[in-house]
Amino acid sequence: MSNLSFDEAISNLSAEDVGVRKEAIKSLVGITDEKAIEPLIKATTDDNAQVRFKAAEILGNMGDLAVDKLINEFNNAEGKDKRFLAFALKETEDNRIIPYFVEATEDDDFGVRKVAVRALGELQAINELESISKCLKDEDWGVRLATIQALGDFATDESIKLIKDARKSEDDKDFKKSCNKAIKKAEKRQKAKASGKAIVKVIPMSTIKEMEKSNIQKAIKEYERYVEAKQAKDAPYKRLCVLYRKANDYENEVRVIETAIEVFADNDKKLSYFEKRLAKLK
Repeated sequence: MSNLSFDEAISNLSAEDVGVRKEAIKSLVGITDEKAIEPLIKATTDDNAQVRFKAAEILGNMGDLAVDKLINEFNNAEGKDKRFLAFALKETEDNRIIPYFVEATEDDDFGVRKVAVRALGELQAINELESISKCLKDEDWGVRLATIQALGDFATDESIKLIKDARKSEDDKDFKKSCNKAIKKAEKRQKAKASGKAIVKVIPMSTIKEMEKSNIQKAIKEYERYVEAKQAKDAPYKRLCVLYRKANDYENEVRVIETAIEVFADNDKKLSYFEKRLAKLK
């Protein structure tokens, strides 16, 4: 755990020693101070890949706080310097980035195109299907693969047909396997949608619990996906209650508890835990 103060960490981001910069970026994980945005944006062009990636991840986790400045920098950047800004924007999960990523599907840099098309799938930008489908003809294999994954995210008859057509026209066996995987995922999502289930991508609880040690902000974001999907696992709700209590964020704690009470209405044991917790807050 770093003992650097906020000001020391920001200052050390521009140090000559890469080890000092790595320590600085590590100490800023989970930060939500607006003063960190511009130094972190600069760090996305650092000579060290680890520093660049962490800076982008931190900015992405800031969400709404950083998105406007990120968009501005993204529009003015070129080449490799634009890649990590693209990743940061993708991580914000903000729908305002959709038109900028639609334009970026034709960027000169293949890395930017790949992140852009993948993000459009995750953001469910179905109205941009025509622009996204053009990426199936991209010269870069990675961009074409990201397009297949994006189409799989949409899980519509039209997007599935596009994947099948792409599979038919490709000779690469690995690409065909990726198409099969995307089709399977899309068809599973279609069935879930038809039954009225919420479609939310979640990662294993054990992974998120480990994430708490290094990036509380990211861990909360991942736990919230379970709540959004109203999944019948009480652990994510309990962990969120604990984390929000530590942050003195009673409003969000109450929201999570009330959602849990709704989800576990038919499970007396689990219901009792959340009802008791809510009673103590009132």
